[in-house]
Amino acid sequence: MPAAASSAKAPSRRKEKHLSPEELKDIEQKRLKGELSCAECRRLKLRCDKKVPCSSCSRRGCESICPCGILEAGAGTRFILASTDLLHSKISLMSSRIRALEDALAIFQASVSSERHPLLEDELLKIKFGSEVKNSEESEILGTEGHMITGSITTANQSADATTLDAFGTLTLGEEGEMKYFGRSAGSETLILVRCVSSLTSPAQPEDKNTVPPEVYALALDFNQGTQVQSSLTVSDLLAHLPPRSHAETLAQSYIDHASLFFRAMKKDELFDIVLPLLYPSSISLSEPMSIPEAIDFSTSQTTMPTHSEGSNNHTLPSPHLLATVYFTFALGSFFDLSASIKIYVSESQRWFELGRKALTPLIFAAAPSSAEDTVRALGLMATYCSMSGKKHARDSAWCGMSLAAKVAQGSGMHRDPARWHMDPVTVQRRRALWWEVCTSDISHSVALGRPPSIHLSFVDCEFPTDEEATLSDTGEEVMGFWRMKYTFAKESFAPVISTTLSAKSPTYSTIVDLDRKIRELSLPPGFKPYVSLYDDGPEIYHNSHLALRDFYASQHRTVTMLYLHRSFFAHAMLTHPSNPLMSPFALSFLAAYRAASVIIKAAVHFYDRCSAVVPRVWFLTYHVFSAAMTVGTVVKRSPNSSIAKSALNDLGQALNLFEKCASSSPRNRIAYALLRRLKEKADRAYASFLSNTKESASITPK
Repeated sequence: MPAAASSAKAPSRRKEKHLSPEELKDIEQKRLKGELSCAECRRLKLRCDKKVPCSSCSRRGCESICPCGILEAGAGTRFILASTDLLHSKISLMSSRIRALEDALAIFQASVSSERHPLLEDELLKIKFGSEVKNSEESEILGTEGHMITGSITTANQSADATTLDAFGTLTLGEEGEMKYFGRSAGSETLILVRCVSSLTSPAQPEDKNTVPPEVYALALDFNQGTQVQSSLTVSDLLAHLPPRSHAETLAQSYIDHASLFFRAMKKDELFDIVLPLLYPSSISLSEPMSIPEAIDFSTSQTTMPTHSEGSNNHTLPSPHLLATVYFTFALGSFFDLSASIKIYVSESQRWFELGRKALTPLIFAAAPSSAEDTVRALGLMATYCSMSGKKHARDSAWCGMSLAAKVAQGSGMHRDPARWHMDPVTVQRRRALWWEVCTSDISHSVALGRPPSIHLSFVDCEFPTDEEATLSDTGEEVMGFWRMKYTFAKESFAPVISTTLSAKSPTYSTIVDLDRKIRELSLPPGFKPYVSLYDDGPEIYHNSHLALRDFYASQHRTVTMLYLHRSFFAHAMLTHPSNPLMSPFALSFLAAYRAASVIIKAAVHFYDRCSAVVPRVWFLTYHVFSAAMTVGTVVKRSPNSSIAKSALNDLGQALNLFEKCASSSPRNRIAYALLRRLKEKADRAYASFLSNTKESASITPK
């Protein structure tokens, strides 16, 4: 082989031509006009149809970079899907920053105006959820690279996504040695009675025996003391204490207008068209005493009542548990009798409550299958009344009573959809509605106390009842009514918060942020107007007690959930970064919790202005507004130099004024007022000291 052959020329490579900026700009213009192949197709040597975006880039999922952009070279970049993990993590961080900025803007707007900022309209708030697809493994994608939780607001030295707070709740010891547990989501109000009932309340006054029949009063004492005394009181005696029909209808209407929003045992047509006519048959004169058997066999769910004339038809009496349901309905109806004074409505409602409890006890654990729905109704109403009363253990009684109602409902198969058993349509809708009332109330009580619920939705396939209040929007979309909204929030908001925050294993912060996103995506139906105007909507709507209570209750579903969700991380931010909580890795929770607390207080003040007679009787006013007041008060007390301390102090003052007006209504409100007054004094001193130090520093600064 000749030597010259070994020195043959290697194939020459085409030299890259260096283009001037003018030439590059000209190429870019031609690509935008579709005259040249796009940059990504040219890089990959693919056939380009020169459209914008081209079909090749659209098929590969990278139309956003066509026609002038290219993906970075390297293995795995031939398809854009290979880079989605990093892209989604970036979108998630940007969404977190947007949420933090929205919270900051809302806080600032609330300090200068009562109107919503134009940038916080519902349609604009949904933009950040458009393409966010975040999962619980984002912390692994980010590795050890520090990242910003809220953009310029705070920078963490290390990722907070994988951080957990080992907060497993509070275990209290009572005066008599009883122990009670309150989980991570429990509100501050749950500790009021435990810590302060002996020092802030007057001795309990005995109930007025004149308002309750002696037999019933004696039974109530035996029941409370845990003794088993055989009482001679029969259903006949209980029926003898029914009110006149006109008063019964008044109490029933009061229940439908107010208390049914919290627990609707039956619809209005069933109560007025079926139940009340059963108790007040038209063939019997209400002015004359009814002839009732001296005793009723409790092994049967109903009995026959003889009439005055032998030839008349027999009338069927309700089961004892249906009678208990009616008496508890009367108790809640009289409790919300806005025309009665505090002393009158409390004593009358207590009378109906004791009568209902007596009617409930004989069959409470051995109800016949035919009366299972009546048992669930009665237990749910009893628990609802307990949550309204101001007794020491009322909240625990409500939680236990609703849990028992849930177990009875599960025992009768209400958690499975009744359509599976081919029941008639009326029964299907009735069982669905009753189940979701029990489920919603059980979850609500569990969230407030931080305790596990009796119902896990993984075992439930019961569908929502038909939304009879649904309407159509201007665009033709279906708008859900109040009851569907209530059940939807319980299923998609409260339940995930419980399963996440109350689990034995503490959740990571990335899980909390993901729940925050899901809750913000839920919005109230357009038909609800929590902040109506007296001048625009008129006095009939503005001062309507039913609408005021319904709108306020509906507005609290999202804000209260946000407060429960972020409260632990809010406290951590305050404890670890008191000088500037915005520098905490949990600054997002700090802003979210404060914003939710501020909204709760302002909504309660607006509610009081609309209907002041209802506010002192609503149980969640004490629970949620007190917790919100403690949240804003903590901001001022521990971080008086914070940029939101001034507005937080104003919110605390509004909450204090509200509880001062409601202090005479119940012991819980009096305790809350006393505690908030002390907190307000400490907050005032802390903020005044900060202002004084600021002025002194300014005076000694050299000019």
